[in-house]
Amino acid sequence: MNVTNVSLSILVTVKLEDLDSHSAAAAEVVGKELARQVADYEKENHLGYYPALDFFQQSALGVDPDLLDAADNLAWLATRLVREEVRRRLRPIFASLRIDTMQNLVYTMPKVRPGKPSAIKKLAQHFTPNKVRLEMTARIMNQDGHEKDLKRYSSHLVHRWLKEHFEEIEVTSCRQQQ
Repeated sequence: MNVTNVSLSILVTVKLEDLDSHSAAAAEVVGKELARQVADYEKENHLGYYPALDFFQQSALGVDPDLLDAADNLAWLATRLVREEVRRRLRPIFASLRIDTMQNLVYTMPKVRPGKPSAIKKLAQHFTPNKVRLEMTARIMNQDGHEKDLKRYSSHLVHRWLKEHFEEIEVTSCRQQQ
């Protein structure tokens, strides 16, 4: 029997109703309002790009502080929900499971440019704090000694055991470690 470590990067989208049921603020409303205020700030300052949310947290300009606080709380909640659900669902199927990093995508730089069609809509989707990227290491027991399909098999297991519990699951990277 072989034991192999597999590193997985996963992008998880939490269902909005799950997030909203645990919070006083509606995630979609927060995302839309953040998008509107960030777009207004970009237009007033002629930036040519939409800054990441961290910019507004550090500068205290352009975005309502209470809105930033609501986004922080929702991002923390989404990350916690993902951590708990991933551990609960995947721990029984792997010999061991370690979550290495987690990041809510609300803090990343938007991949939307001003002036593009539906820029505000895409910006609102970006600033809705329900998407979490996580990197984890799973140890898998391999009884037959065939290691060539372990990456695909691990990705399949993750998708299969999590798909019912989240709006969307995407395994973005899977690497077999020696």
